[in-house]
Amino acid sequence: MEIEKIYPPYIYSVKYDGEDANEFERLFEDWRNLDGIMDFFEKYKDYLKSQVWSAVCEPEAAAYQVLEEADNLEILFRDLYFNAKEEGKPDFDSHFKYLEGKYKFEFEYVPMKSYGTKSPSFIRLYAIKMGTNRYIIVGGGIKLCKTIQESPYLKDRIIQDIDKVRAWLMDNGIYEEDEFIN
Repeated sequence: MEIEKIYPPYIYSVKYDGEDANEFERLFEDWRNLDGIMDFFEKYKDYLKSQVWSAVCEPEAAAYQVLEEADNLEILFRDLYFNAKEEGKPDFDSHFKYLEGKYKFEFEYVPMKSYGTKSPSFIRLYAIKMGTNRYIIVGGGIKLCKTIQESPYLKDRIIQDIDKVRAWLMDNGIYEEDEFIN
């Protein structure tokens, strides 16, 4: 596992062993792959029938929303980067939200989440908070249900990825970005 720079000294991303890209790059690439997104929503189209997604209940509309959210989130991250550099608001700390559930009372390597820019938002980035405006992206995906545990793909991956990265950081005694950036 490696940690790669995205918007240093604020945003970094995990690159898992055997992967070609870090999670930040992989997710944005996946969210811009219209065929892949369409396949995902076709496979899980029954989830789009919930009241939450009634405005985009067709797979094609949902796929185009993901494309738009990805573009807007990438622009937002760039804006948050410049705001953080100038000590302005909003910054990354005002964007990321605590990940509740099993991590509710964690005070070290705190798991956080980032939403897309629409409400409700399909896309999520999950990160570990390393300090003021300092985050390591560990994964993400499309969230179709109220909880990670109910959402296809996320339920099989995100909690395990968060736990794996937290354990790796602890095992390596990494508490600040200068400890993982060469």
